[in-house]
Amino acid sequence: MPDHLEDYWQNNQKIWGLFWVCPMTKIGELAKELIMIWETSEAEEWINVVDWIPF
Repeated sequence: MPDHLEDYWQNNQKIWGLFWVCPMTKIGELAKELIMIWETSEAEEWINVVDWIPF
């Protein structure tokens, strides 16, 4: 996946946010994080952002 993202960015293409999830993250914790993101940010803020959940 990282190589694919690098190719995208080198061609000036955008991604609408990508979250890596820690393998030991519980579903409930993941759901809470996603709801918090949804309630406190706009989609445009996540263009070309790659981040980990949980933060």
